Amino acid sequence: MVRIFNDRMEPIQVHVRQEPGRFSTHHANIVAQKISGVERGAAWQLERVRRLGPHSLQWAESVVRLRGVEAVRVLVGLMSLTERHPTKAIEHACEIASSYGAFHLRTVRALIQKGAPKQEVMPFIAEHPIIRPLSAYGQFVHDAFQSQ
Repeated sequence: MVRIFNDRMEPIQVHVRQEPGRFSTHHANIVAQKISGVERGAAWQLERVRRLGPHSLQWAESVVRLRGVEAVRVLVGLMSLTERHPTKAIEHACEIASSYGAFHLRTVRALIQKGAPKQEVMPFIAEHPIIRPLSAYGQFVHDAFQSQ
């Protein structure tokens, strides 16, 4: 055991002795800037992504939902894009990626580089002059079975 005392000989910390070249630090003694994004977890990363914008947050939440713990590294990568690209470009790329259902960081990177249109959502047409009603198809199937 290694015991650490202050100048009044009051115990401050106790550590298990490590082999040479190794060290141990209690989590409470680590400065916040030294804790990596992966160690902080998905909730902390999502809070950072929230500052980018709603489309980035929606994309990030989908990644977490689909990948679970593995998503933390993806979110760290997404935030690292802010060092090289404007927030507006990242937000636009995340919006497009979400519209295509593409939840990989490489897709967001490619969309930032190339740009792509947002996928259009077409309204479903129930009736149209060239679309037969469903009852006509039912009659077609009935007639086909009757002829056999």
